[in-house]
Amino acid sequence: MTDIQSSTPAPMPAPSLGRWANANELPVIDFAPLGRDNEEAKERLAREVHDACRDVGFLTIVNHPVPPEKIREIFRQSKRFFALPLEAKMKAYMGNSNLFRGYLPMDQPGKQNAYRGAAIEGFQPHLDPSRMKARKPHKNEAFQVSIELPDDDPDVVAGKPLHGANLWPEDLTGFREAVLDYHATMTDFAALLASVFARGLGLPDGYFAQYYKKPLIQVRLLHYLPQDTQAALEGGDSRAHQDAGGFTMLQQDDVGGLEIKSKSGEWLIVPPVENSFIVNIGDSMRMWTNNRFASTLHRVVNHYGRERYSVGVFANPDYDTVIRPLPTCVDAEHPPTFDSMKAGEALLYLYSRVWPSKGEPDKVSSY
Repeated sequence: MTDIQSSTPAPMPAPSLGRWANANELPVIDFAPLGRDNEEAKERLAREVHDACRDVGFLTIVNHPVPPEKIREIFRQSKRFFALPLEAKMKAYMGNSNLFRGYLPMDQPGKQNAYRGAAIEGFQPHLDPSRMKARKPHKNEAFQVSIELPDDDPDVVAGKPLHGANLWPEDLTGFREAVLDYHATMTDFAALLASVFARGLGLPDGYFAQYYKKPLIQVRLLHYLPQDTQAALEGGDSRAHQDAGGFTMLQQDDVGGLEIKSKSGEWLIVPPVENSFIVNIGDSMRMWTNNRFASTLHRVVNHYGRERYSVGVFANPDYDTVIRPLPTCVDAEHPPTFDSMKAGEALLYLYSRVWPSKGEPDKVSSY
């Protein structure tokens, strides 16, 4: 395991609209025991992760196996891309394909979001209702990729939604290779995390592997410009939302800005910890666990006077995965809360309503 320092740098003063989260509100969990031959320690770790997912829906992971140099490199490549002129970035514009990959520019005044809520059994709208209204422009941009598939891949040939090639900028040597390398590294880390989830849920370690054979895992690079407090709250860097998929693994830089909503309704600021990952549960995993795991409302508010960069990895299962309440999460006191949901169809329904697609009216969403 990589030896990663878990100490938090001296935080900036908390703004008046929130406060720094403490260890009880956002657990910090050391993954070093996974590299040792100690089943008791691994079992204890799985229980800690389980309890954090149940009680908070967020946790910070330190001493994970992702090399620090790969983390530094993905941030370096992100800054290279976002430093390009807008014209160059727009050559990889998401609206040039129907796979919801590529570049999302900063929002423009007067844009409306077409999200209307997901009409799928058990899949509750996870975006703040204010997203359906005209809103002020926000100052962030994104670039995202998913599994890179060749034209002769059977699912691509069959026209399966969300399967195909990524969009890439021109003349940015090394960018594509670095981003795909990070995607591969994080796919492995997602498998490790899923095994920890399974153990904590009383399932075999490899239980979720059957649903992550060709996963729709996304890597999303994000760049935020600073805003003053009022503008950040009115326009928002990201609207208050819950993630839609399985679970998310986030790297934020030392600016911070991520905030989660506590059960008491208070906004808590997530401290940036060097080389750590912030992990949170999405709606699909919440449903998979029959509402045992929490999918928590969160947002980004960058009013610290500096540009902010973050890298999110969204660990969505295979398109054809049918999600049903897990057997270990159902009993007489916890009957099933829904029948089943097709993971890929739910994601496609959401993506098609918040992001631009070839041949469709433009939709620009700050996620």
